[in-house]
Order: sequence, then C-alpha cells, then structure tokens
Amino acid sequence: MKQIIVKDYETSDGRVNFGQIIQAGILITDENLKIKQKHELRCRLKPNVIPSIGASLVHRSTVDQLKNSNMSHYQMAMEHYKIIKDATKHNPSFITGFNNIAFDLEFTRRMYFKNLIPDIYQTNTNGNSHLDILNVARASKFSNNDAFKTVLSDKGRPSFKLEDLCKANSIDNGTSHDAITDCLNTISLADIIFKKTPDIWNAALLTTTKKEVENFILKNKVYTSLEYFYGRSVPFACHHILFHEQYQWSINWDLKVDPTNYLEMDRYRLSKALDSSPKFIRTVRQNKSPVLLKADYALNTDNYSKLGKDEINRRVEILDNNPKFIELIGSILSDKAKEKMSMDQTELLFEETIYAAGFANAKDKALMNKFHEVDWGEKVKLIDKFSEERFQYFAECLIYEESPESLPKSIYNKIHRSFAQRLLSTNKEKWETTASFFNEVDNLRESKYKDNPEMLEVIEDYNKYVMEIQSKFESA
Repeated sequence: MKQIIVKDYETSDGRVNFGQIIQAGILITDENLKIKQKHELRCRLKPNVIPSIGASLVHRSTVDQLKNSNMSHYQMAMEHYKIIKDATKHNPSFITGFNNIAFDLEFTRRMYFKNLIPDIYQTNTNGNSHLDILNVARASKFSNNDAFKTVLSDKGRPSFKLEDLCKANSIDNGTSHDAITDCLNTISLADIIFKKTPDIWNAALLTTTKKEVENFILKNKVYTSLEYFYGRSVPFACHHILFHEQYQWSINWDLKVDPTNYLEMDRYRLSKALDSSPKFIRTVRQNKSPVLLKADYALNTDNYSKLGKDEINRRVEILDNNPKFIELIGSILSDKAKEKMSMDQTELLFEETIYAAGFANAKDKALMNKFHEVDWGEKVKLIDKFSEERFQYFAECLIYEESPESLPKSIYNKIHRSFAQRLLSTNKEKWETTASFFNEVDNLRESKYKDNPEMLEVIEDYNKYVMEIQSKFESA
C-alpha cells in the first residue's frame, strides 16, 4: 500500500496565477495515517506581490513574518520540491489534503513553474497520485450519515468546511488556518472516514489517477457518480458514452432519463436539449480525484429504484446500440467547446501559460536544472539561453526577487517598472493591486470591523506594510 502525504498551504491570495504560498505544511504518513515525518515551511512575501487583506485576515501571518521569515519564496519552493522528491523516490504516494485538487495542487504546480522547476507534475507522476479528502468526506457522509457530524452553515446547509467539520467532531490540533494544524486536522478527519466507512475510503483509493478512473468507468456499465449541490451529495446512475474531444472528460448519460425521447432529434434540437435543465448528461473529470461507487449506491435511491434494473439495462442497451446518436452528441459538445475557445481571445501573461503553452522542451528543462546549480551571477548568463521567452522572463523575475544586485541595471529597471505598472494599476486586474487592497481595507474599516479595535489594529499593520511596498514602486 502506498504511503500518504498530506499537504496544506496558506497563501497571499486565492488567485493561483499571481498569488504565492507563504506557509506550507507537509506530513508524511503510512497507509494507516500514522505520521512518519512532519515539515513546516514558511517564507517571506516576494517583493512583487501585494497580499490580499482577506487572505491575510484568515491565516494571520504577522507583518514581521511576511517581511523577515528566514526563507525566501524561491528557497521554500526548492525545499518543498526536495521533501516530496525524497519521500517518494522509493515509495510512491497518495498526495492528499482537504480541497487540495482545486486549490493546493494548482499552487504547487505554479510554484514549480514560476521557479523553473521542470518537474511541475511531481505529485502525479512516477507512481504518485492525487486524493482529495473533501471528496471522500462528502461520499462518506452520503454512504453513512452517522459517519461523522456536521454543523449548519449560515444558509442552513451542512457545512463541509474543514474548520466546521473539526468543531462538529471535536477535532482540535491547534488554531485553524495554520498549515501544519490543517494537515493534522485533515488526517484526523481522514482517520474517522477510514474507520467508519472503510468501503468508501478504499473506493476512493481506486480512482486517484486518470487511468484508474477511465478503467473504472469502462469496466462498469453502470456506476454511481456523486455531485455536490447546496450542502448535499446527489447520486447519479451513469453510463459512459464518450470522451470529450477537447477536454478528454468522461461524458455520461444519466440513466433516470430515457434516451428514446432524444434519438430522433436533429442536431439543432439535440443541441438545445443538451443546454436545457435538468441535465441528462453528467461529466466526470478523471483528473479531479472523483469518488466513483458501485451502481447500487444510486440505483437504491428513489430516482432510480422505481425504474427497476430491467429498465436501466434497457436504456444502457439503447445507448450502446445507437453509435450515430452518441457521435452526434460528441460533435455538438466539441463544437460548443470550440466556440467557447474562439470567444476567449484574451492574451495570456506568462504566469498564466502553465497549461496553455505546453511542456518545456528538453533543452529548457536541462537549463532549468543547471539554473538551480549555479550562483546568481551565473544564473544571469543563462537567461538568454532559454528557447522560450516565458522561461527567460521567469529567470529574470527570480533573480530580481532573490539577488537584484546581480542583474544588469537595464534588466532590473525593466522588471521593476513592469511590476510597478502592474501593482500600482487602478484598473480591475487579475492580481492584487495597491488600489484594490486599500479599497478593501477601507470597506472593512467602515463596515465589518468598525467597532472592533483589535481587528482594526491588525488591519492597520497590514495597511502600513502595503504602503511601504507602494512607496518602493512609485519611484520606478
């Protein structure tokens, strides 16, 4: 059985392309969630990043920590990479966390990408795979409502926030929104799921890679896919009909819908039907750590049990015997994707090209490895050797952030002015600007915290810090 690595981050911002990790917790456990190693990494805020006041008030890193932590972001990235590499060299692992697929994983990849670490897919290659405890928790609660307790959100729905689950189940490993604490809390919750619903835990471990998910859906003519709506998991009895041409997602027919009613539709009518509600097509994204279950989990619910298994099998047979119909669905979905892509003509900044511009070539990967081996002066000499402009840019940014005195004055001025223009912008941007930061601070002072002197003092500390950052760029 593979070991389990639990990761959690606290970040400067929720926007993965332009924020940064400021604290990382990494716990390495055995297959039974017994901790073998514990790592806590904390770094300074990069000189070209404005923190979000919202994120800052969640993780509560002090201004002193943001300015004076003993690690730079680059040093933390390299140490983070080494910890995972060493831990998985001879022992492939489930890389997990709470809501880690949507958030932490994307920060991991971008941290590696922008720090010129070529192995950006470290956590799901060489036998490693992804597991998301949030998905497993939702499936566990669906399977056995008594597996663990939940509290109600402000909207009166069961809350699956990690902090709320910990309160409901008396899990207390320290203050929430600290990276190590959240790792420990995730392990405690996973341990409850592991013991109370072992069938769900084991099912989740079988679909942690894209290939495993595809094998499952192709092997099972009917299976259960869980989707989460308004605080509850909704089961769908699915039959896989095709893989999406562009996205490669699994496209499935919801078997509570009789396909007979759609077989004779022309392209226009079927296209309209695909956009209508309720949906009869369900999508499974194979790389998102879905928890897929045996068919009975859905078939035993009211929506499907009233149909009977004979009718379910009849619908599967109809779909299997009408390949032209399935082909038409695939063609319509493909055209819709192409139309969406053609409408989005926004020029991407280099920070946004991790997926859009593809993999680095072998030459650039070799240069990246060399970049990390030489001193800062030698790093400068490697800038022009990268074949792609985006990697030249990242090399310049890294030297600007870590050893600005090593850069030729012309390159330093170019990078400094570029970030000044970006961070001092008064437009609505994809990143945090001084203007957006100060605007949010003013709103918090005047509304949410106007009668809370303690919080106003905390906010003022962050405000003074960002004013310092602003002054450094105003003279650029």
